[in-house]
Amino acid sequence: MLTSALLIALVMFLVKTADHTLGQPLIERPLICGALVGLVLGDVQQGIIIGATLELIFLGTITIGGSVPADLAVGSVLATAFTILTHAAPPVAVALALPISLLAVFVYQVLKLVYTALVEKYDALLEQGHDRAALGLTLGMTFFYGVPFALIAFFGVLFGTDVIRSLVESIPDTVMRGMTAVGGILPALGFAILLKALWNRNIAAFFFIGFAMAAYLQLPIMGIAIIAASVAVYLCFNEFNQLKANKHTATAATPASVDDKDGFFND
Repeated sequence: MLTSALLIALVMFLVKTADHTLGQPLIERPLICGALVGLVLGDVQQGIIIGATLELIFLGTITIGGSVPADLAVGSVLATAFTILTHAAPPVAVALALPISLLAVFVYQVLKLVYTALVEKYDALLEQGHDRAALGLTLGMTFFYGVPFALIAFFGVLFGTDVIRSLVESIPDTVMRGMTAVGGILPALGFAILLKALWNRNIAAFFFIGFAMAAYLQLPIMGIAIIAASVAVYLCFNEFNQLKANKHTATAATPASVDDKDGFFND
């Protein structure tokens, strides 16, 4: 268990650090976190399945400014780790990810308070001309960001796995079936949240076309995705060509400038 805890802590550190040092490459998304946890725990397939399930739930969860609705990385890493280590079903990961991700937001807020307090120290170092010290403080703050979350992951897996296993084993079958049903509904909620932000009357037809292709034509998701990508590329090129044509037409329709003096004598 110690080895598993160290590996999960390493994954957590890499995910949280990459989120703040590499320009948000989306490594903290549940799909990637689940795959990484599955890789270090020796069950990549289960990790991807759990990560994809959580990705659908958190599909519309986006951090904007200081608004952090949920910490996707912490919830995804710990929920996937607990589920794989306890040999539980993916719905258990759903039940664990939601509260864990919400609780992790408090850790994030505390870190932000600490970092905000260090801004005055940073400004003082720059005013005094201590550029190297300011750079060291910046690098230290950057790489320290993932340490608290890595510690949470380490001690959580080390001491919490047996507790989670006992809790999962004590869940009645009726409750487990209910969790499975809820786990099937939550991805729809994730899509609904995303759709609310993206909905536009001009693209409403594509939504119903995709629904008909999946529900009535029984096309696989990959096939629908390929068709949708092809349509998107066609529309992009079509709009680009239309913009070029409009620009060319506007340029050709612009009359040549005539000198006022020449125009006076010509009249």
